Amino acid sequence: MTTPGRSVGSRARAPVLLVTATVVLAVLYYFGRADTIGVLSRGRSWEVMTPGVRSAQLHYLLSAVLLGVVPLLVARFACGIHLRELGLGLGRWREGLIWLAVGVPLAILAGKIAAGEGAMRAVYPLDPTIGPTWEFLPYAASAFLYFGSWEILFRGVLLFGLAPTMGDGTANAVQTSLAVTAHFGRALNEVFSALPASLVFGYVVLRVRSIWYIALIHWTVAMSMEWFILTS
Repeated sequence: MTTPGRSVGSRARAPVLLVTATVVLAVLYYFGRADTIGVLSRGRSWEVMTPGVRSAQLHYLLSAVLLGVVPLLVARFACGIHLRELGLGLGRWREGLIWLAVGVPLAILAGKIAAGEGAMRAVYPLDPTIGPTWEFLPYAASAFLYFGSWEILFRGVLLFGLAPTMGDGTANAVQTSLAVTAHFGRALNEVFSALPASLVFGYVVLRVRSIWYIALIHWTVAMSMEWFILTS
């Protein structure tokens, strides 16, 4: 449902949401990174392409604003989408808990496997100064700002926002395509694993009508990987 005079029609939702996603991802990629991206080619020296290196905590905070708050504001006030339509509630919580029971152990296993990859260890943890002590807990908690906002953008605003006009399957393919592209600059295995993972995550979210169960599983993969890296 849209609000006359205040929001675009349903047919214009897709362009607005897709352009918004493109802009916030580009801004985060270039100005909110906790590392830097550069280029080295034949006959040229190393050249930094992304300005500045943010602390992990600032990176997580910027992610919450750019991937979470901004897309939600656009979806609500530019597209007239009620927030309850974007999977921000508990949804079918009984089924959601089943997916958590299955997904969390698998997420920990995936984190253990990823921790053994040299390319992953070159990137993570995003804050290399932390150790496997009590300080990891507030760090992991702050990281949920990133993973929660990631799910708000891809599986909330894009998936639920595009599904009414595109259909569930196409909307899932679109959010998956953007999610994989957003991993560019990370390790090769992380980029390619994002393809099946994003499709499955989208499928689960559509079933349970909530993003939070997948957000917890996604967060568990990352934090268990970083923990195993720190303790190895």
